[in-house]
Amino acid sequence: MLNKKASALLLILISVSFMPIINTQKIKATAPTPFFTIYLLCPKGQPDRTGWVTRISKELQQIGIGTTLILASWVEISPRTWSYPGPYPIPSYAEGGYDILFVGWSGRLDFNPTGLFDSPSITPNGDNFYQYENPEMDWAISNYSSSFVFDDRIYWAKQIQAILYDDLPRATIFYPADIYPHDPNLVGWDPLLWELDFQSMENWSISHQTKFHYATRYQFKHFHIYDGLMSENDAQWLHQIYTGLIERDSLNGYDYSSRLATSITTTDGYTYNIELNPNATWADGTPLNAYDVNFSYNVIFNADFGVPYYHKDWWMYVNESSVQWDPAISNYTLSITFEKRDVFQKKYLALDILPKHIWETIPYANLSTQAEIWAKTDPGKIFGAGPYRLASYNETNQIIHLIKNEYFDEWYGSEPYFDEVYFEYFNYIDALDAISSGIVDMIDHAFPFQPDQLPPAVSYTMVDKLGLQEMAFNNKHPYIGTGEFCPISGPESAKHVRKAINHAIPREAIIEDVLNDLGTPGVTGFPKTAIDFDHTLKPYEYNLTLARQHMESAGFVYEDTLTTLSIGETSIAFLTIMGSLVITATVNIIVRIKKQRKSIF
Repeated sequence: MLNKKASALLLILISVSFMPIINTQKIKATAPTPFFTIYLLCPKGQPDRTGWVTRISKELQQIGIGTTLILASWVEISPRTWSYPGPYPIPSYAEGGYDILFVGWSGRLDFNPTGLFDSPSITPNGDNFYQYENPEMDWAISNYSSSFVFDDRIYWAKQIQAILYDDLPRATIFYPADIYPHDPNLVGWDPLLWELDFQSMENWSISHQTKFHYATRYQFKHFHIYDGLMSENDAQWLHQIYTGLIERDSLNGYDYSSRLATSITTTDGYTYNIELNPNATWADGTPLNAYDVNFSYNVIFNADFGVPYYHKDWWMYVNESSVQWDPAISNYTLSITFEKRDVFQKKYLALDILPKHIWETIPYANLSTQAEIWAKTDPGKIFGAGPYRLASYNETNQIIHLIKNEYFDEWYGSEPYFDEVYFEYFNYIDALDAISSGIVDMIDHAFPFQPDQLPPAVSYTMVDKLGLQEMAFNNKHPYIGTGEFCPISGPESAKHVRKAINHAIPREAIIEDVLNDLGTPGVTGFPKTAIDFDHTLKPYEYNLTLARQHMESAGFVYEDTLTTLSIGETSIAFLTIMGSLVITATVNIIVRIKKQRKSIF
């Protein structure tokens, strides 16, 4: 009987000792059977975009979302999205609409979400082809679009982004970036203002240098400041010559600060009362006053001038009587009344002002042509009130030579650090040689250099560029929009699916592998370049476990599989202890058996 007890005890101890070794942990299948399939609509002709779309497609398959990638032209994409012919709403891809569209958006310092995310703008009434609607969003956008006070606008912008961050009517993949190679000793420049607003250079400096050389990739085509935005490299040099009543200020949160105006006030967002700096002069010493302001506003909205694309909306805001003042009282006190109010009304006060006494005899229709003629034959007439004026234009070698405006400090209070500034056209190879040898001090971002192509002595600054790349969701899709086909039917389930998709986007890997690190992970539908961008929000992390959890919250159930038996360090340690106990217990039993046998026999 004792032998049986000993055997039983031994078996129990051995069984218990091995229990920690047996790990029956349940895991999700790495490529589960798709719960549903969606079509990924991607513009063709861009290999980089196709690359990251393909990568995201594979990640979605890992969380049970089947994907079919469709490469299409914009002619094919447009009638499925913002130009859908109806009837509405825009249906899924299989029914003639779309499921997810990969698309890029442009965005400057001013970004207005009105028309994209408010329900009155749902296609065909506007550009909200996402078909996204949320009363809280409508309220926030309504308040945002009527805010002419900067702080109010920022508040509502953050409310809008908080809603976008949680609702995810679109998933932002990344924000692209540019690089500017430059002399390591360059100071005084603001990368974002230079990238997006052609910052005035009076505060730029390099120790012990009186000349600054800037390499551009494109030839010069426009010589009138109001044509400047037609070409970025023309706007760069022209904005060193001209300036406005106000100008963007990095020390003021990139809102506008006084320039030619000493004060600007408004009580209604329509009429702005302005005091000009009485010391303001043109680069030829002529006083600057209300006559110049009035002349400039008459040019910009006048149809005879041609009104370039970037200024085409001016006619909706100003007319020939917008600028008012009483010469009998003062030529430095005036008002500008706008036809309509805009959340970004101040940009219409930042118009670069022209010297009336130089341009008034030139017909409006001839202003652009005359500017080019003067640049070639009489460059002394290309001047404004900014820190520099045109000294010469070398058409053969494509060199713009600027010299210091000797009257600038009389109204600004200080003079530019550089005496001369050169904007010079280079080809790709020569530009790299020029920055390496010190011939130029800075290279424009338009040259597609990568950081590893630059020599060690050359510094570079990465700057957020225009826009973003996103996944646009059809918010009427039965799985990712309304959620009506989800196991747990309803909009909350659809939101969980969108969050699952967001967690399945490997943003950092895409930026590293495809963009050569020239970008930052996407967060909300606001471009990172926007003044209103909320930097407190963080990107959704790439995490397939979290993605699957959100799919489960929508009611989807993954098939479980068992892993093979595994032994971890904890199990081995436990096994060692239990093994010792088993051996000790067994020895004690055997000893007791022997003793009992002796007593019997």
